[in-house]
Amino acid sequence: MGAMKELHIETMNLEVEWQHLLAKILGQQSAGRAHIMKPDEGPADQEEWEAMRFVPDIAFTPSDAAGPVAVEFKMFRWRSDWRSRVGDAIAFMKTLLEQTDYARGALILSLEIHASDREDFRQAAGSNIDLWDLSDLRRFAARDTELLDRLEELVSETVIESAGPVSLRRQVDSLRGASIAAKLRATAAGHAGWQAFEGACHEAIRFLFSRELHKLVSQQRTDDGLHRMDLVGRIRPDHNSFWAILASDFGTRYVVFEAKNYASPIGQDAIEITSKYLFRAGLRTVAIVVARAGASEQAIKASAGHLREDRKFIMVISRDDLCAMLEGADAGDPPENLLFDRMDETLMAMSR
Repeated sequence: MGAMKELHIETMNLEVEWQHLLAKILGQQSAGRAHIMKPDEGPADQEEWEAMRFVPDIAFTPSDAAGPVAVEFKMFRWRSDWRSRVGDAIAFMKTLLEQTDYARGALILSLEIHASDREDFRQAAGSNIDLWDLSDLRRFAARDTELLDRLEELVSETVIESAGPVSLRRQVDSLRGASIAAKLRATAAGHAGWQAFEGACHEAIRFLFSRELHKLVSQQRTDDGLHRMDLVGRIRPDHNSFWAILASDFGTRYVVFEAKNYASPIGQDAIEITSKYLFRAGLRTVAIVVARAGASEQAIKASAGHLREDRKFIMVISRDDLCAMLEGADAGDPPENLLFDRMDETLMAMSR
């Protein structure tokens, strides 16, 4: 296994580490019994996702209760837009309870919230959904110093920004992300499916990121049928977020999105095409490429070369990555978590 693959597994395991720690905290003898309900790896296809959609992260049976509580964990690296994400998570938990035999649910957040926010969410959630934040977790783990120490370690590994403005909550549609993901999975590879793939990618990006990227507009496109989307968005300047990190670290104001519908992982040539859209004078140095089958080793090396030599950052995500972000967003998971991990692994793996 190559170094890039090992590093990718390491960075993507942070949320899994949280879930295993939460199971230990909730499974203390004084608290009750807790079991992780999902495999560490995400669903491989639409069928697996459908089977796991209403399976909670953890089933927790308190020591003083007869039935289990459905527990969902939400990991926040920064606080931007967290209220709307929690609102989405509450809506999803209500649907989960309706679709399963669980009588109660609980949402666990990796951040602390104010008492006024807690009360607002308590009213929105109703009497059968609890909201536990970081202060609750510290209280739950207080009797075991080893668990408490590990909790603080994970907090320090997770938090990027501790404060920031908050946008208005969007209209909740608990199946919008899944609907777009289904469109993506139904597209044909290559020239035959480029229009459907482009349209679904365009819809996905607007759904996931329009709150933090202004004016997502299409630019001039190539005509080969495989490189059809050149979407540009302007980063909001007033957010502490993944996008603000990109703006600061790479001196960019705009982000370019490209869709490449090859049946095989993209190669160096696709990276070279995307690099031509980036230039520092235009404050446009970052591109996110949605490649149906991901990136080849040659593409990864080419991206690293442009970053090292030109300070152009080209990130490649696969169709499966985009589907995972869409389906996670329905349940209140911040989609930027995956993008941050990809950026992190790229920078950590760079050589001179």
